Amino acid sequence: MSSKKNTPAIRDDQGRITTILTMADIYEYKGFTFEVHRYCGPCKLKKDWEPAACMGRRFWKVWSEWDKLTKEEKAETQISG
Repeated sequence: MSSKKNTPAIRDDQGRITTILTMADIYEYKGFTFEVHRYCGPCKLKKDWEPAACMGRRFWKVWSEWDKLTKEEKAETQISG
């Protein structure tokens, strides 16, 4: 059973959960769109929200700045999740 009530799940014919769907939190900050996973860390996203091929120095500089924001300030930059 899912630990969160709002976690979407796919069930089989007997009602057993076969798949749990989750979505990372997605943020937009200073021109960059990225997702942050609690143990995989940040991933820069393209305009279609697919992972970018590379995350350059400018991205890491902006992400480092974003990471120092308060929880409330980060919440203001969240666009999905």
